[in-house]
Amino acid sequence: MFTLSTGLRKKLSKHIIASMNMKEGESLLIRAGLHEQELAEQLSIDAMKTGIDSLLSTTSDNYTKSVYKEIPVKFLKKPSKLSLKMVEALDNLISLEKPKDPRILENISHKKIAAAVAGGQKLSKKMDKLGVKWCYVGYPSEELASKLGISIKLLKRFIIDGILIKKKILIKKSAFLYKNLLNSEFVKITDDYGTNITLKIKGRRINIDDGFISDEDIRKKDVGGNLPAGEVFIPPVETYGDGVLISPKRTDIYTGKMIKNIKLVFEKGRLNLKKTEAEKNERALKETIKKSIMIDRKYYSPIRTTNVAELGIGLNPIINKIIGYLLTDEKIGGTIHIAIGKNNMYGGRSDSCLHWDFISNKGITLEIIKGRKTKILIERGKIKMGD
Repeated sequence: MFTLSTGLRKKLSKHIIASMNMKEGESLLIRAGLHEQELAEQLSIDAMKTGIDSLLSTTSDNYTKSVYKEIPVKFLKKPSKLSLKMVEALDNLISLEKPKDPRILENISHKKIAAAVAGGQKLSKKMDKLGVKWCYVGYPSEELASKLGISIKLLKRFIIDGILIKKKILIKKSAFLYKNLLNSEFVKITDDYGTNITLKIKGRRINIDDGFISDEDIRKKDVGGNLPAGEVFIPPVETYGDGVLISPKRTDIYTGKMIKNIKLVFEKGRLNLKKTEAEKNERALKETIKKSIMIDRKYYSPIRTTNVAELGIGLNPIINKIIGYLLTDEKIGGTIHIAIGKNNMYGGRSDSCLHWDFISNKGITLEIIKGRKTKILIERGKIKMGD
């Protein structure tokens, strides 16, 4: 069974706590699985040492599975009164990756998972309104590695080493992309696998994910992040964008089923579900989107479930292989990812219960367009910083 050494656990904890930029007197909720108990406790101890009011909540895989199996849909749909009240006193949230074995979700019905997602919408909106800082942290397990078809050694390297990478390594590349993207009007992405899509980014905020929520990020209301870090991301104009994105693999965010060889077709900024295809688990892909649309009809207007929400550009050199795990795949250098759904948390204009990223193959070419001028920033996966 995978375990962290005492030294590595302490090193990780200090890195994660530092990434949150918490101030003395703030509050923190840590959510984790039982298999992450020691790291969660270390996080809580390190936070309290700096004057943070910390609360720890852990659950088992069996509990998660039992909730979906035994609780009726009508109760899963209900917002939690306790959570809605607690978030009023919450300044920070750290969520460690769970469950330990993601395969426990594969046999849960879309209906039940959609009910739980719907039940969490009031809480999500309240957290956004209150500006609660958050961080979602990856954590390796033998079960996750088995599901992904890779070794625990590789998964550990991607997640743990990817988290602990020195921030200065990410800064140079992200600064180059930021400078060039800032005043661009359009971005065109192509590759040798069939990806060919143009997005409009004029006037949109350029965000840098370097693993630290700075005071400037907080002022811009960019208060969330993932670890591992390493990307530049933009909320494109939601109603503009035509073309195709080919994504080799992506885990269904409801059931955890692996979807493979996905062809996403966008027209005027919206995903065309009829033209979108996948070689494996296409039904799961479309069912998740359809259920999300149903939820959005109740909670949000206009409905932006399938509109483009994000263009992300991966920068983390530690992570170099697509494995079907979002937290690492979207950070790979030489890839981009496009998300649909929610993007108001980092400068966009769409709200949704869904934010779903799809990662390209490695080796993309990214070209910026301003008026009649064009410039290639990334060619076949390599950033052209010397040009």
